[in-house]
Amino acid sequence: MVSAEADREKGSNQWMDNATALQLCLERDRLLSDPEFARSPTMCKLLRFLVDHRLSENSVPLKSYTIAVDGLGRDADFDPQADSYPRVQMGRLRRMLDHFYLRKGGENRLTIAPNQYEIVVEPLVQQPAAATNTIDQSRAVDTQGEDISHTPEFQSPDIKGDDRPRSPRRYIAGFRFAIFVMLASVLAYLLWPDPNAGSLADKVDYPKIALDFPATPADPRENELSESIANHLVRGLNGFGGIRFFYINASPSEKSGYLLRMRFLNTSVNEIELRLLDRESGEILWSRKIGTSDEAVLRRELDRAIVSLVGNYGIILQTEISKVGDDFSAGYPCLLQFDRYIRYREQEKLKRLRNCLKKSVRRFPRDAYLLSMAALARNLAEQTAPSQDVKGLGMIIARRAEALDHNSAAANFAIAQSAFFAGDCATGVAWGQKAVALNPLNSAISGYLGLYMISCDMPEGEGYAARALESDSNADPTIAAAVALQMIKRGDAVSARDLSVKYMASSLEKEPALELTYILSSAMLKDKAEARRAWKALAEQYGLSETTPPREVLKRLMSNPALMDDVMRVADRSGLFSS
Repeated sequence: MVSAEADREKGSNQWMDNATALQLCLERDRLLSDPEFARSPTMCKLLRFLVDHRLSENSVPLKSYTIAVDGLGRDADFDPQADSYPRVQMGRLRRMLDHFYLRKGGENRLTIAPNQYEIVVEPLVQQPAAATNTIDQSRAVDTQGEDISHTPEFQSPDIKGDDRPRSPRRYIAGFRFAIFVMLASVLAYLLWPDPNAGSLADKVDYPKIALDFPATPADPRENELSESIANHLVRGLNGFGGIRFFYINASPSEKSGYLLRMRFLNTSVNEIELRLLDRESGEILWSRKIGTSDEAVLRRELDRAIVSLVGNYGIILQTEISKVGDDFSAGYPCLLQFDRYIRYREQEKLKRLRNCLKKSVRRFPRDAYLLSMAALARNLAEQTAPSQDVKGLGMIIARRAEALDHNSAAANFAIAQSAFFAGDCATGVAWGQKAVALNPLNSAISGYLGLYMISCDMPEGEGYAARALESDSNADPTIAAAVALQMIKRGDAVSARDLSVKYMASSLEKEPALELTYILSSAMLKDKAEARRAWKALAEQYGLSETTPPREVLKRLMSNPALMDDVMRVADRSGLFSS
């Protein structure tokens, strides 16, 4: 979804995608059906006018006169300077919107910014007070950092002449200024648009999904249920970046690569079928039957369907990865290469991946999701290559992504990861929890938040990691390894070994982290012969031997010294390396 702030900034519907337009209509209809709005024909009329204007692709910003005459039915000689009627009614509508969402809640809401007349749709997120304060504080710190050139150290000194004593503050200021210039130069390369690229209106060519649901069923029960299921799917899909979707009936001329179709399987409407088809060939890529009798079960199964379709290793991503081949073009092909690298760790492609990410950021500088992925990649690079000359670029890129779209789960998590890597656990947790609230179905976000919290000695992080494994059968094996390690530390070696074996069996390649938890849990269960055999095989993967000091082997697996110490304590307790 396009962020509300970016949408208002442009003042034009050309930046609103089909998914946002659909949400705008759904929220409008929800409001118009509310008794409080039904009792106010003027507010209903004004709401319809504002939404219709947003859907009309009219790039001319709304003015008081237009609202009064076209929206509220005043005469053409209406004088907005002498009559505040439209401003009063807009204020009344803002209050009614706030009151409605306070009463009803929901996943999304309609908003009209103060002193503006454009209506926008944005996710409705309830943040814990502590998290909100931490996020606001971190935003404030970031803003202060941007104003560094106005601090006293950078102002011209009153003392003149070379014979005057020089303050150490001036040398510090000069050093800071040199760092500032260096960072600005690097950011200019990373974030400034490529002069050979298209306009800022250019969009990354993400996969498109057309949603096809029963249009106007004769049975009212089907109509109501179809709309409810569609709304649930749209809300879930909207939390994931890297895809676009639209209602096929609302945009019949829109082209898409995929078609998601729902149909009722019987006249009693107690079972539906969801199918994902290749739009060009008509091939069925995925299908699932879901019962509708139990509302809680229906919602849970719909969530699982969303994860299977657009999750981190869902059918659409895997289908797209199979197509990309050796294409490292800027934009979506590069993001697919990044996903492939995270999953399969093809080190020989790392240099090309870094280059295409830089080109992607320069070509699409206003794509929040792409910037979020670039920030995550930069953070990982700084962790695995500590000798990088410039630190903290991941956080800077993540901040830019979040500024473009405050409600992007990927952007919020990129800030969280950056904070964790900088050792700021409180800020990391606050931003991470907001990211989970924005997309609770993304197993990478909730799982890695749990992993980072565990590394900050926050045992509640295991809950986030465990929920990620439960919600997504294709969750990153590293998350499973983190949960298994916590089980071992609690003394539940049986569960840890079972979990390790389960994910090792389903993994396409060897997963060193899972192999390590398998070794530790086997040693804890007194199966030292098996543990030492597996340890020898693990060491040999890195060209080492079973006699190599354990820490030297572990250095090949992990870069976090605290985690390494944790593993060594467990190994010592198990007697793995004792004679």
